[in-house]
Amino acid sequence: MNRIMHIFVLAGLLAVAAGCANHSNNNGMEEARELLRSGQLSRLIEMAEDENSVIAPDGPQRRELDSLADRARRFMIDFPHKEGDVLERLANDSVDADEDHLRKWEEAGELEYMWIDGERRYFRWAHRNLYRINDSLRREKQIDIERDRSLAEVCMGEIGKILDKTAVAGAGAAINPKTMAIRYTITLDADAVPPGEVIRCWMPYPREDTPRQDMVNLISADPAGYIVAPPETKQRTVYFEQTAVEGEPAVFSMELQFRSWSQYFPPALFTARRESHAPVHTEAYTAERQPHIVFSDEIKELAGSLVTPGMSDYEKVRAFYLWINDNIIWTSAIEYGLMPDIPGYVLSNRRGDCGMQTMLFLALCRYAGVPARWQSGWMMHPGHVNLHDWSEVWLEPAGWVPVDVSFKLQPSGIAGVSEFYITGMDSYRLTVNNDYGMRLYPPKDHPRSEPLDFQRGELEWDGGNLYFDKWSYRMEVEYQ
Repeated sequence: MNRIMHIFVLAGLLAVAAGCANHSNNNGMEEARELLRSGQLSRLIEMAEDENSVIAPDGPQRRELDSLADRARRFMIDFPHKEGDVLERLANDSVDADEDHLRKWEEAGELEYMWIDGERRYFRWAHRNLYRINDSLRREKQIDIERDRSLAEVCMGEIGKILDKTAVAGAGAAINPKTMAIRYTITLDADAVPPGEVIRCWMPYPREDTPRQDMVNLISADPAGYIVAPPETKQRTVYFEQTAVEGEPAVFSMELQFRSWSQYFPPALFTARRESHAPVHTEAYTAERQPHIVFSDEIKELAGSLVTPGMSDYEKVRAFYLWINDNIIWTSAIEYGLMPDIPGYVLSNRRGDCGMQTMLFLALCRYAGVPARWQSGWMMHPGHVNLHDWSEVWLEPAGWVPVDVSFKLQPSGIAGVSEFYITGMDSYRLTVNNDYGMRLYPPKDHPRSEPLDFQRGELEWDGGNLYFDKWSYRMEVEYQ
């Protein structure tokens, strides 16, 4: 197993086993843990499914075994490709490569894999990420160039309007509204649940406690009898139930309308070197929070290299933002539920998606004493609708200020435009979450498919969680 994935599996295993220390001497459980450690995932799953298992059908050991097997299944879903599959995908993209190339890219940490059942299995987007990470292939394939240029055009057009309107309305004013209607659908595969069983579904729902989002109007929802989470719920949901019918997919859907606003705080508001007077209610946002926001030696060293005595909180935020802009490549992400230390991964590999970059940014800010919190939902820019994560930081005298670290610097020679997303946010957002890893409403009985973020949704039935491979989601947007 390569070093990165060995850390993933071992750390996840230790986290699962920590709650079962009193049973650590059980031979059956020691075997199960070793199977996960060594990547013998099929054998681990067979052990969990064995009706004649030495592990009792209930109790803490059975819960641990089922958890280990569930983790094994998730790894197999995220790392499905064999060596031949990767070579075929590279050939389809006109990349001339053989096994020696794969070994070279693996050794450089550019082609992500793990050992499963005695052979290399590659991350489902390993070949696409390779084109982003490897210098020569990035120049050759020009991956993301057109997408990034198109998104930048949308953002630059909006930024000009926002700056002009802020000059009139004042710093931090809610301006430049966009009204959007969405239809969101989740479809569970036919026969994923036995007929007659109740399927429980949580779907993302817009927040109403942020100055950048209002006028939420649920137009229709199916099935009826849904429950909308209270506005203060940190990860906001609408909840449904539906009875499974043999041979038929289960469909959950809603149509709603909401209004989103832009907000911008000119840096001049923060450039005076002043002592921080963050209120008591922000103290939680300067603290560590296991397992991801940890003031590790790496976080301390990086923050220490970027922060100098006398810096204002804004200057710290800007320094962290610029470092991530210059050093972290955007890549498709392994499922967060498989990652025990997201900032550690990003620092070790110098890559990550929007949520991974945001989590690193939060850790740096908090260590430096700047209150910082998670926000997420969807980016709704025309032609670029997708899951997205960003953050807010507390900066005196403004309060909570939006920061979108993965949007990076914009292509402009004007600092206010280039650095817009350090203290600004455009209107093309659907904000669902004001924190990560929070309890859903109503509470979920089984472990979540995504324990950190909440954007796609969650499904379960009495028999267990329904993972992402069992269902699909669709977001349709109309701009009004």
